[in-house]
Amino acid sequence: MDEKTKLQAYDNFKEIYEHVNSDYPLAVYFVKPDEYFLNNVPWHWHEEIEIDVVREGNAVYTIGDDIIKVPAGNAIIIKSDVFHSIKSEDGECTIISIIFSSSILFPESTSPMSVSYMTPFSKMPAKAKFINPSDRVGKALFSYIEDIIDYNLGREYGYELLTKSALYQFWFLLVKDMPHKEFAKKNVENISKTSLDEERMKDAIMFIQKNYSDNITLEDIADSIHISKSECCRLFKRTISLTPFEYLTRFRILQACDIMIKSQRNDESISYLAGVVGFNSASYFNKLFREYVGCTPTEFRKKSKTERRDKLSPFGMSFSHI
Repeated sequence: MDEKTKLQAYDNFKEIYEHVNSDYPLAVYFVKPDEYFLNNVPWHWHEEIEIDVVREGNAVYTIGDDIIKVPAGNAIIIKSDVFHSIKSEDGECTIISIIFSSSILFPESTSPMSVSYMTPFSKMPAKAKFINPSDRVGKALFSYIEDIIDYNLGREYGYELLTKSALYQFWFLLVKDMPHKEFAKKNVENISKTSLDEERMKDAIMFIQKNYSDNITLEDIADSIHISKSECCRLFKRTISLTPFEYLTRFRILQACDIMIKSQRNDESISYLAGVVGFNSASYFNKLFREYVGCTPTEFRKKSKTERRDKLSPFGMSFSHI
């Protein structure tokens, strides 16, 4: 894969994008949430800004404790470093996603231009903005989004310059009506709280993913981020709408799938697999696996050996570069 940018890995549910050309840190992807593991794009965050256009179906974005429905023909822009997941509301759903670093617009994050034109977006209280092409501004924003997609599909000579031009015009329209001065005290407090929540969540997720195979408790998770057990539960609920153990269970099941897909052996017992990913009971592991995946571990292992898997999409994910 020799395109300008490629999806390199999931690392602690942070999406890592390898920008081969630092002058052009932007890429366009197809996303089909219904083809992902557990039928949704899992909780993750990335340093890049994300603009998604829903081409088919209805996408449901969960961003912290906010749920935003984006029907076909509409778009959404998501701030950097924000936890989010995506699922299809009713069957098939196709999304075109533009992922870009703010450095494509403002190479120096502390420059006067970055402060003037990036700060209004990065400091707005909302974590995402819905773009409706039926209103005047939304229609113009949507036009620039379509241009960016077209330029990057065609890749004709000069497409990088045309993309930057369209992105600058898009950005001007996006931020020109946003507050350019100090936010109200209430909004500043909300922003600070959100930032603290997300930093704690990142640390908690890193702890879980390093220790998921052990018999970790709620107290262990809470202690890892220096808060009480009750506050830990509230933190998970308001940030990713899951309890700590719901997240832990999902991650363990995800790891079990990964092991079965990558393993060259078929004779490892389900009891052994359950223990490797942190379950003390094979029957309980079987029960939860069926609830989450829709089949038994044995059935999944057989299926994973017969279906083609993309090396960047080990669970049949269709998050591949155009």
